Order: sequence, then C-alpha cells, then structure tokens
Amino acid sequence: MAKKWLVMYEVSQKQHYIFRSNRLRENIGASTIIRWLTETPERLFEEWKTAFPQPAHRIVGGGNALHVFDSPDDAKAFANGLSFGVLKNLPGLELFLVSDEMDWEKDNLYATESRFGENANVIQRMRDKLADKKNRRLHAVRQATWGIHRLCSESGLPANEFFRPPGESEDIPRAKELNVKAEYGRKSQEDFEDRFLKGLAVETANGKPLAFMSQAYLEEVLGGERTAKNYVAIVHIDGNAMGTKVNAFLQTPFESNEDYVHRYAQFAADIDRAYTSAMRKTIEHVMRCFDGWATRLFGGSDEKRFDHAHVVPLRPVVASGDDVSFIAVGQLGIELARIFIQHLQQQSMDINGNAFRFDACAGVAIVRRKFPFWLAYELAEKLCNNAKKRLKREAEEWKTADSGGNGEDFEASLVDWEIVTGGDLDLDIEQRRKTAFQTKDGLLVNRPYYLFRERDMRKDVHPANYMTAFLHALEIIEKDGMARSKWKALRSVYHKGMVATEQWAVQNRFNPGLALYVKTGLEEGAISAFFYDAIEAMDHLIRLGEVSTR
Repeated sequence: MAKKWLVMYEVSQKQHYIFRSNRLRENIGASTIIRWLTETPERLFEEWKTAFPQPAHRIVGGGNALHVFDSPDDAKAFANGLSFGVLKNLPGLELFLVSDEMDWEKDNLYATESRFGENANVIQRMRDKLADKKNRRLHAVRQATWGIHRLCSESGLPANEFFRPPGESEDIPRAKELNVKAEYGRKSQEDFEDRFLKGLAVETANGKPLAFMSQAYLEEVLGGERTAKNYVAIVHIDGNAMGTKVNAFLQTPFESNEDYVHRYAQFAADIDRAYTSAMRKTIEHVMRCFDGWATRLFGGSDEKRFDHAHVVPLRPVVASGDDVSFIAVGQLGIELARIFIQHLQQQSMDINGNAFRFDACAGVAIVRRKFPFWLAYELAEKLCNNAKKRLKREAEEWKTADSGGNGEDFEASLVDWEIVTGGDLDLDIEQRRKTAFQTKDGLLVNRPYYLFRERDMRKDVHPANYMTAFLHALEIIEKDGMARSKWKALRSVYHKGMVATEQWAVQNRFNPGLALYVKTGLEEGAISAFFYDAIEAMDHLIRLGEVSTR
C-alpha cells in the first residue's frame, strides 16, 4: 500500500491582516507573507533558518494549500515548523492547519461519479476538517494587551518594538506586526515589478524604468489638499463563473492522482496567466494615457509631471488567481477597474477542448487618503459582492446566450463603486441606497453597471445599465459648457422627485440634450435618474480612453 501523508492549511482573515495598516509597504509585505506562506513556504523556512521537508506534491487553490509527503515524519516536521514559525515570527497572522493520510493508489484526491465515500474526495474531506476547525476556534476575540503596555499609535496594538521612520532621527514605539510587514515589503519589492512591469512596451518621458507608486508618492501627490486629489481608491476584483470552470475541469477523466495534480497546476496557471495579462495591459494602457490624466492630477506643474512620468498610479496588493486587489489614485480607480475587466474579457482558457471566457465583478471604494484601508477594503469587497448579486438576480433574463456550445452560462462583468466623503460608513450597500437614494419615482443611482463585450450587447438589458451610458453622461457634463454648480444643483433636485426635477429644468433652462430620467428595466415603473451617478463621480473620475478590441 502506497501511503501518503497530507497537510492542508490556510490563513484566516487575510484582507484584515493585509489592510490593517495605511502604509503601502506594509500592505505589500502582508500580502507577500500570505503568498509565500501558501505558494512557496520554503522561502519562509529559509528566513526562519528551519529545515524544509520537501513535499512530493503541492496543490494551491481555493484559498488553501495542500502538501503531500512520502513519510509521516516529513509531514509532522512541516506542520510543526510552519506553525511554530508563524507563532514566533509573524504576529497577527491566524493560521489553521489539518493533517490526514491516504492510500495514493486506491484513494482519490478528487471527486468522481463512480466512487463515493470519504476516500473518493480526499481534498474535500480535508477542507471540511479545516472548516470544522475554524468553526471550533477557542478564542474568536483575542486579548491583545493587558492594559500595561505602551500602545502603537498606528495600530492600537502593544508597542513591543522600536521603529525609526525614514528621514527621522528618533525611534518611536511600534507594534512588531507592522515592522515585520514592512520588512517583508522591502524584501519583496521586486516581485510585483518583475511580474507586472518587466518587458512592458512603454517609454517614459523622464527615461526612468516604470515603478509602482510608493508611500512618498501618495503623500506628495495626494496629500495636503482638501480636494478629490486627496482620495485613494481600493479596488477589489473577483472572477465570475469560476465554479463553472472548476466543474468543467473536474469532468476531466484523470488517470491518477499524479495526473490530477499536474492538470490542476496547469488549470491554475491558465487562470493566473489571464489575470496577469489583464493587469499588464491595464498598466500599459494607463501609462500611454499619461499626458491626459497627469495634466489634471499635477495641474500646471511641469516639474512634477516630469519627475513622476515613470510612476504607475496604482500598487497591486493581492494578485492570486482570480482574486485581485490594488490601491490606486482615487480619481483613476473606477476607470482602472473598467480597463482591467475589459482586458480580462479578451482572455480565454481551454478546458477539455472547450474555450471558456473570463468575466469579473469589481468593487471600488474611493476614500480619503487617511481613511482606514481595512475598512475601505471591506467596502470594496461588499461592492463587488453587490455587483455579483445584480448579475445573479438578473441572469434569468439573459442567461445561456452565446454559450459557445460548451455548456458555459452567458456571463457579463459589472462595476460598482462608492465615494466616501465623510466619516460615516454603512457597509449594507443595498439598504443604504434604499434609504439615501430612493424616491417615490424610483432609485436615483443605477450602479452597478454592466460591462459587455461589444458583440454581447443585449436587447433585454436597457442601455442605461451599461457602463458606456454612465461614461456618456459624464462626457456630456464635461463638454456641454454648463457650469458644474448647475449640475450639482440638479443632483440635489433629483431627490425631490421627477415632477420637481422637470419643473426645475424648465425654470433654469437646463437642457443637456438627453432625458433626465430613463426607463432601466422590464418591470413597470423601473426608472433611473440618468445623470445622477455621473454628477456624483465627476470630480472623482479622470477618463482614460477606450480599450481596443483588436
């Protein structure tokens, strides 16, 4: 009997761990720690000066990592080394780990139609054990301090180390967790640049190689003003219909567990390739539009434009498969989400001879630079989920069109956003919009908006629901010559209802050339204030041009 010993683990509350700080280097460092922990733990073992037991196989996906060992001693040494290393060296990170064993020749890692029982799908059995362990956690709330510690001013955690900020002459007390993240941020600085910037066909005006924006860039370019320039965007993008792709993959007639491991690695690599390509093309796009957006961002300062001509106005934080998050200049966040998705929609992957396309939903939280990043990310995630809810809710009206004969449901992409100008934040998106934007005539806001491929434009989805309609409304605001104060007055009047709005338009000779209200759905009375979203976003959005479909 060829036995194997398995260890599966995952990091809990990843996004809270990553975005606990408002410093880019620490965000990147936290993301790097999680990526190394799941994908290449040998790098951490080397950092910890601990022997690394080499696994026979490894599978990374679905939010967790599985390592397969030839001996129980290696499995135990790996589990102990990983657990002890995290506890000792990575404060604040929460790790869950389970172990198991299997007959490599008789048991299956994967599910099959011909076999049933716990040994027919070992991976799912271990995921169930992991979920059960998380549900049985002894301390859902941990006591970080006994009240006798000096507190870190940035995190509220015990300040158990000292840190000297760049350019300062004195040390300040600080939480070890933040120092560790900052250190890994320095170590991994080239990781994202090699993956996303290396080899891009972009020439910069100052001749310097491309670089992602830094903390200093945020503070110099976005700091110091009480305007839209003082905002950052947290963008979260999550793939649609990934379950459809996984189910199609699992229909593969695997010859053995080794065959499954090999094919799964290729499956995961194809997904990663599509999202990496979309990010690289997004960066090329935004940097080729530099003159357009830099003029608004830097104003009349030619010196600033030249000095920052090589700086990409975003910073990837999470880029794992179909899960992507980045921080960007606030006025570019919505457009960067749109451009990323449109480039992603041009990608496809082959599964058992069938072509599957890529779609995704995006949530964009536009907040002031000093707003807590972890809360902004939570909002971005909620917005992404809200977009997925709309997709699911309206799917019955147009699903299965253009499935290509491969059984894949028709898909689309959507983008949703919120601009947080005050300190209050309601994470219940639907309830907030019903409370703040509902009138007797209908809902004022029309987001989230659909992003269709040009050939997929649907007759049963009103054009006002398209992202192109929002951008068209924005273009009218920018080019019609009316004072922006008049548009902002329209936004206020919209809240009084359709009759009051139309009377106001007549009294003020307000005629933008398009109806102020449009019917947006098939159901009776489904109307929307056509310009409302565009007026709200007009100070917080700089256009970046169209994506070529060639």
